[in-house]
Amino acid sequence: MADVYLQVIAHYFAKPGNGDALVKPLTELAAATRAEPGNLYYEFFRSPLDPEHFVIMEQYSHADGLAVHRETEHFQRIGVGIIIPLLERREVSSHLVSGDTA
Repeated sequence: MADVYLQVIAHYFAKPGNGDALVKPLTELAAATRAEPGNLYYEFFRSPLDPEHFVIMEQYSHADGLAVHRETEHFQRIGVGIIIPLLERREVSSHLVSGDTA
């Protein structure tokens, strides 16, 4: 049976002039998220063309991984308390992916 994981792709668009202010809290959130038991991968990237646009790639070992992540202390403190207020908008999509590449 193939392993299935949850792939999350998030686009964060900072309010004008707030791109630099997102880097430190995103770095802190990434480190804390990587320590979650169900997290397989967490990285963020900043657009070289639009410094207010960030893409976050996350993978979780179970279908409810994103819901569990959103309930963690670090997401509530950093994500909800610091990052989200700096955003103009965010777009988050998640997809179940089969680990079977054959």
